[in-house]
Amino acid sequence: MIARLRALWRNFFDRGTVNRDLDEEIRGYLEMLAAEKVRGGMTPDEALREARREFEGVEQVKQSVRDIRTGVSMDTMMQDLRYALRTLTNSAGFSAVVVLTLAFGIGANTAVFTLIHAVMLKQLPIANPHQLYRVGEGEFFCCEWGGLQDTWGTFDYQFYKHLRDTDPSFDQIAAFSGSTPSFNLRRAGLSSVAQSANGEYVSGNYFSTLGLQAAAGRLLGPADDRPDAPAAVVMGFRAWKQQYASDPSLIGSTLLINGLPVTLVGIAPQDFFGNRLSANPPELWLPLSLQPAFEGQGQKSLLYSSGDAWLYVIGRLKPGLSPAAVQTRLTAELQQWLRAEHRDRGEDKDKIDKQHIRLTPGGAGISSFRDGSKSNLWLLSAASILVLLIACANLANLLLARGASRQQQTALRLALGAGRSRLIRAVLMESLLLSLTGGAVGLGVAYAASKAILVLAFRGATYVPISASPSLPILGFALCLSILTAIVFAVVPAWIGTRAYPSDGLRLGSRGATRHASRPQKVLIIVQAALSVVLLAVAGLVTQSLRNLEKTNLGFQPQGRLVATINFKAAGYTPERLPATYQQVQNRLEQIPGVRSASLSLNSPQNLCCISLNVSIGGHPDNRLENIDVGFSRVSPHYFETIGTPLQRGRAFNQNDTQASPHVAVVDESFARTFFPGEDAIGKHFGSSLQGHGYDYEIVGIVKDTAYRNLGSVQRPMYFLPFSQTTSFGPSGYQRLEAGTLYAYLIELSVTGAPESYEKAFRSALAEIDPNLSVINLKSYTEQVAIQFNQQRLLARLTGLFSLLALLLASLGLYGVTAYNVSRRTAEIGIRMALGANRSNVVSMVLRGALLQVAVGLVIGTLIAIVCGRYMAHQLYGVSRFDPWVLGGAILVLSACALIAGLVPARRAASIEPVEALRIE
Repeated sequence: MIARLRALWRNFFDRGTVNRDLDEEIRGYLEMLAAEKVRGGMTPDEALREARREFEGVEQVKQSVRDIRTGVSMDTMMQDLRYALRTLTNSAGFSAVVVLTLAFGIGANTAVFTLIHAVMLKQLPIANPHQLYRVGEGEFFCCEWGGLQDTWGTFDYQFYKHLRDTDPSFDQIAAFSGSTPSFNLRRAGLSSVAQSANGEYVSGNYFSTLGLQAAAGRLLGPADDRPDAPAAVVMGFRAWKQQYASDPSLIGSTLLINGLPVTLVGIAPQDFFGNRLSANPPELWLPLSLQPAFEGQGQKSLLYSSGDAWLYVIGRLKPGLSPAAVQTRLTAELQQWLRAEHRDRGEDKDKIDKQHIRLTPGGAGISSFRDGSKSNLWLLSAASILVLLIACANLANLLLARGASRQQQTALRLALGAGRSRLIRAVLMESLLLSLTGGAVGLGVAYAASKAILVLAFRGATYVPISASPSLPILGFALCLSILTAIVFAVVPAWIGTRAYPSDGLRLGSRGATRHASRPQKVLIIVQAALSVVLLAVAGLVTQSLRNLEKTNLGFQPQGRLVATINFKAAGYTPERLPATYQQVQNRLEQIPGVRSASLSLNSPQNLCCISLNVSIGGHPDNRLENIDVGFSRVSPHYFETIGTPLQRGRAFNQNDTQASPHVAVVDESFARTFFPGEDAIGKHFGSSLQGHGYDYEIVGIVKDTAYRNLGSVQRPMYFLPFSQTTSFGPSGYQRLEAGTLYAYLIELSVTGAPESYEKAFRSALAEIDPNLSVINLKSYTEQVAIQFNQQRLLARLTGLFSLLALLLASLGLYGVTAYNVSRRTAEIGIRMALGANRSNVVSMVLRGALLQVAVGLVIGTLIAIVCGRYMAHQLYGVSRFDPWVLGGAILVLSACALIAGLVPARRAASIEPVEALRIE
């Protein structure tokens, strides 16, 4: 009896006629079984009781029915899966086109998501990153920040200690330096050349606050951060593996860091690269207590100074505390601290009440790249989504055409008893298979594209702590995107393709079988055209902006120049030894055959720029110019000649500018215009903004304005001082800054021929002078300038690639739909030609139908592109929000491609023979 019940249920499910409540169905079957027993001689009551006993209760009957339903559903799904596989295998060409189209659409989105996940979403590899908060905000503090900040991002060591020792809001609170200084690293007892390594000063509880365990040895602890503690350091896993082959004997040994002996106590975890996302991350972590030994140089150290903010502060918030309430308390503590530090005098008194601290999530770390590239990443995301939408529209058109061509077959199936829901389910299963296959291929595309994106985004970096390999979030994203794509591009075609009546299967011919598909196909072509115009216009604007950046007159000549980064402080040089060493280095480098001139500098254009200061003008009648920020750099003789900046008036620095001679300065044209409007700046005096220093420097030369900062930043007036002259400011932050600027960090060469060919000679010349002078970085100046445009170049290349892909997909979609319509109207075209229409009439008719949809899309897309240009205005350089040339070019390119895509099937339609066409029906 149960077997019979199962058979009846399967029959009902296959025919799609079961629509009653489960209890009613069970009662109906019990009554049916009871009726059979009545016919066997039982009374009705006895028959019903017997039937219930036979099924051991109604609840067991319900479960049996549920089991039947589940079995039927699984059987149906397996049937749909086998049918979909068979259909796609028989249509290999169609399947390949769909899979490749989806692979590019899904791959592009997955590649962009890989970058977004790594830069903006990925948490640090630490314990419970959601509990970690940063005290402060802002990601552009790198070194030292004096004075009030309004919104604070870095703090001095004294305020950090105050929070660590008194604030009850955090379980632990740690600090790390804003800068990542370069150190000379060598293993003690070996005569090998010192290697350059980036480092970071951290508090003793830094690693415990993050909840990290050492890969080998141990990590720094509070005991290592005492002034009397033995010098200790932790090395990054990557440096240990690549430079020392994971040698376990290195742990516990002595390393010479800048010539000072330090014990290596352990290796950081493998995936940990510090608390910030940056190119060339830290490879060494040293306790804050060692900062005076490496950076003090006989002057008051930052560690003991008050008012010089140089530390990021992070902490683990105690459970149950509100970040908003903690933020309010921290702001009150800061204001109270500032008043206690006697900063409430003069103008600062009114500003202290405006000082505040924001508590921001710290689990993702700190990244200037994240903040600077956020808008670009969202723009790339929007562009990749548009590509996927165009791909979906293209595939929907293909499925509409496929469904229309099979509509007669669908009608016959309905006439034979198939349910429409079953047919829709079969189409969706086919689409899901295509999407999952396209997503799998798209992962390969995404991996290759992600590696290319990272190369573009971090051009010039020796190492980037971002992996292009698919991780679980990336795989999950690709899977969800594949399923979503299947739903988006398959639901409407499946619904339309199954809109048929059983009688159609007996009476419809090819002319009537596709009446439902034409209008949606036209709408999809309009959508594709509109989105393609938007992408083309956006790519054109971004590309034109990049061209403008690259063609901008920077005020110097990067061609034929070599630039090297070097650290004299790490090599053990004191300020007293520097002038003679600079002269020796410059003379030796200028002796290299092919070197026209050489120079040293603190900063140079588009590289390590710049310190911003306020100045005071000697004899100026008022203080209206004192709050203007100006850029400052120190340079050696021959500097302007070496980098190719023209001298406009006066003279440059020379060997006669010594500490004993009058202190001189060279300024740029912007400085002269700003501070001496309508006057000749030569012979005028200025100095630091400290009282009584307005006559420190005499202007002896004026050079052409030069773009020292990134072109997207505000270019400030610049002044230059020689390394050979220094000013005494007494015990103050200015004095520490003055001493720090005596160290040159860059060497420039002007050469004949390819700058890269001088690398070996350059390194050899430095090694002759001092083997401890390790080169941190060496590249042509052209490459250095190109690195500054990394983000703009990435944006231009990817939007250009996406626009070309969108153009290709839209053209293929238009071609496919036009070719399909031509084949559908073959008989009609034959009749027209039989009645006297010539070939040009047929071509014109087909093109008119195809290009009309594109024209509507062009109008819609142009309006959207204009709106997009307005929102992108802040990301463009030298390009207006509405550029008629760019927009006109986008319209022209799409129109030309649409014309070609429509012309091929139109010419094919014109070649149809009337007699052959009339035989088709």
